[in-house]
Amino acid sequence: MARDKVVSVVFRSISYLLFVIVFIIFAFVIFDGIRFFSFGFFIQFPKDMMTEGGIFPAILGSFYLLFLTLAISIPVGVLTGIFLSEYGDNRIGRLLDIAITSLSGVPSIVFGLFGLALFSITMGLKTSLISGALTLSVMALPIISSATKEALKAIPDVLRESAYALGAKKTEMIFKVILPAAKSRILTAVLIGSGRVMGETAPVLLTAAVFYSTQLPGSIKDPVMTLPTHIYNIVMAYGADAQWMAKGTASVLMIVVLIIYSFAFRLRRKINGN
Repeated sequence: MARDKVVSVVFRSISYLLFVIVFIIFAFVIFDGIRFFSFGFFIQFPKDMMTEGGIFPAILGSFYLLFLTLAISIPVGVLTGIFLSEYGDNRIGRLLDIAITSLSGVPSIVFGLFGLALFSITMGLKTSLISGALTLSVMALPIISSATKEALKAIPDVLRESAYALGAKKTEMIFKVILPAAKSRILTAVLIGSGRVMGETAPVLLTAAVFYSTQLPGSIKDPVMTLPTHIYNIVMAYGADAQWMAKGTASVLMIVVLIIYSFAFRLRRKINGN
């Protein structure tokens, strides 16, 4: 018992230490940039070589990219997860499962090169909102499809048997019984995927981003400014007079990602009954 108590104390101490480190990092980034917040910072375009103005096109571009990515990845990811859970007990299903799991470990720059080669060049979409969204959808696919598969497998078989006993077909059982029962877990995965998409830089740099824009994108074939690429551009290409904007942009990005993940973890606690 004494040994178990010591192990428990050690792991608890490590958890507290990690929490403090992560908290300090987030607090430093957020509070270092929040002092530059103003009404104009959120509604103006950048100007005078990024030394004045705001980040309005970067904020809007990030959300444009996020919403278009989710519009593509959610249907594909959910349908893939349904296939793996309900129809994947065969060679094709196992190969698809291995392929999707492997995608989870691929570096983001590789996704960017893939999107550049396929969507931007081969398909002729060039540097555009749709090219970036398609690339990020491929990145989000493993998160959504794997979560959907696990959520459906966690549904008790009694629900499936009850649906069949009432004369439901397999498709009716899936879309009217078990999919609604798993929707909270799937939504949690979507939120986690959204946080990752929101903070990606490399794929967006190669497929969708423009560093400076004086107008908003008029269609999905236009390039966009985003928060991560805006930070990268300022840090790499501009002098000290523009670094305040990078700090402010980083603070905005961290706050948005924190909000997204907070909703995800709150929903997960609700699912677990805590």
